[in-house]
Amino acid sequence: MDTTTRTPRTPEVDETVYRLDGPLRWALGEVQDLLRAAGAGIGQRVLDVGAGTGYATVPAARTVGAEGGVHCVDGSAPLLEVLQERVRREGLAARVTTQVGALVPLPVADRGYDLVICTYVLHELAEQAPAAVAEMHRALRPGGRLVIADYRKTSDPVRNREIEAWYARQPDGAGPEERHLRFTLGDMEEMLRAAGFQQTHLSTWHDFHTHAIAAR
Repeated sequence: MDTTTRTPRTPEVDETVYRLDGPLRWALGEVQDLLRAAGAGIGQRVLDVGAGTGYATVPAARTVGAEGGVHCVDGSAPLLEVLQERVRREGLAARVTTQVGALVPLPVADRGYDLVICTYVLHELAEQAPAAVAEMHRALRPGGRLVIADYRKTSDPVRNREIEAWYARQPDGAGPEERHLRFTLGDMEEMLRAAGFQQTHLSTWHDFHTHAIAAR
């Protein structure tokens, strides 16, 4: 059941949708690779935290099959409406539910999911990121897996400034105050372990991105 309501889309939201749904982004197969690495499979219950327009939702819904399901939480009703339209077109609507809500705390029950996915959200949460990771831990059943993809703060300050300057020029309403490269690999691992995750595996992907998989 959808709990979203129709919300007018602003030009900033339209620009964000365009950037999130770029064909190159989808063509890279990033989420599919992460799902395989995390052992996602038929019948699993998946939570997509900060689901946006469905970048991780669609491949997750395909992976879990008709016996599984993906629940999507995001603070933006317009983005979730785009997600809903996408899963309908893909024939996946019966496997996907959406909920407008905060990510800290997450509006979900304890230990309700086999897999939690969070793609390119933690940098937006900034100081709340550790609390968000702890909430993802709470939502997982014992033995469940967490998958995170986000931007990586590199060891090169000049390179970091170049990347941030490029993002600041994008007309999506974020502006120069938004930071993408907030967390090093070490920062990410510290957050995961502080939240109680075990068997953490972190890697660099495409220069300034982080992939993380961890078990509850």
